[in-house]
Amino acid sequence: MRSGPKSLNHSSGNAAARTFDIQRLAHLFIQLDGDQATAKARKMVEEMRRKGDHDGADKWLRIIVAIGELGEPPTDTRH
Repeated sequence: MRSGPKSLNHSSGNAAARTFDIQRLAHLFIQLDGDQATAKARKMVEEMRRKGDHDGADKWLRIIVAIGELGEPPTDTRH
């Protein structure tokens, strides 16, 4: 049984393609969750670990790194 986005679960393909998938998912998380992207990705790491899915947790950790590299959007402080 698969869990999470399809691109997180493929086991074949080259490293460049996997890196691209991680970057793409990080960008998507930033777009959808803004300044909460890292926090939500951390929750996914915890969920994967709780389920015993260490590979899934590792992939989410790579997404967290990619979010940091891409940079989360600034929090809008204007009212």
